[in-house]
Amino acid sequence: MAESTQAERDARDARLDGLKTATTEWHTKRRQQLENESALAKKILKGRTGAERLNNASVEAASDLLVDELNTFLTG
Repeated sequence: MAESTQAERDARDARLDGLKTATTEWHTKRRQQLENESALAKKILKGRTGAERLNNASVEAASDLLVDELNTFLTG
């Protein structure tokens, strides 16, 4: 195998430096994207849980009212 010249080595090093830069930029953007998606999913889940709590409170209040109405009806 023939020895590479200094110009070839410099060109290879420049390509490797470019690859390193591109990889670092991709990593930064991808990490930010995943963090944003995670934050959004957490907000959606938190909102969903809040809605479920509200729904449960409404169902409990309606159940209590129904029990009171039935007791009132049955006892006259």
